[in-house]
Amino acid sequence: MAKTTNISYVEHTHNPWWGCSSPAGAGCDHCFAAVLDHRTGGNHFGKGTVPRLTKQTNRSEPFRWNRQATTEGRRHRVLVGSMMDWGDRHAPDGAREELFATIRATPMLDYLILTKRSSRINRLLPGDWGDGYPNVFLGTTVENRRQGLRRLEQLRRVPAVHRWLSIEPLLEDLGDIDLTGIATVVVGGESGNGFRPMDLAWARNILAQCREQGVSFWFKQTGGRDGGTDFLDGSRYQEWQEVTPV
Repeated sequence: MAKTTNISYVEHTHNPWWGCSSPAGAGCDHCFAAVLDHRTGGNHFGKGTVPRLTKQTNRSEPFRWNRQATTEGRRHRVLVGSMMDWGDRHAPDGAREELFATIRATPMLDYLILTKRSSRINRLLPGDWGDGYPNVFLGTTVENRRQGLRRLEQLRRVPAVHRWLSIEPLLEDLGDIDLTGIATVVVGGESGNGFRPMDLAWARNILAQCREQGVSFWFKQTGGRDGGTDFLDGSRYQEWQEVTPV
């Protein structure tokens, strides 16, 4: 597998820009991307900051990955993005339009586009979105009940061929969840200094509901300072709804 990232459920991460102009919920409190940015001398995360456009060579990487996937005869998954939020109102001018043009031009890549700004999704989608692109999983973060479950309902109202949830970092028991219209759920605990511990019972509750509702379940990590393990109760869950080529 040609991987260019350590994120277990994708082969690649794609960041057309770098930074996030304001926190968008409790999941942002210990943002690993902001820590990395500051460690490297940047100031592109937090209220009042301005994300920066990444280099053209970086923004063109999906075309190379698409060629690799075509040669291998199998699809690659791409997370958009690990160092930005595509729904950010302060995204660089034209960057979102370029992102969707790239997605249209690379049909062997399945894009997992993720935002905590789910209320903005409808107004930011391209004019030809229709019922969704066949190679896009539209996703939102669900870290808690108050903010995360509201985002889930907003996501469900957006037309999409595939939808997914990033339940990471899982900060509390989510209770009963309606997963109608969701293809895949990724669950993980928080990592890094000052991490907020995840009770494994919270993850078990989500797993059980995925099983009941026919949703794929990917367990990313238990959490902890070093990320912990990707085993839940001695088993590894790495399920993803596959895309049938059109």
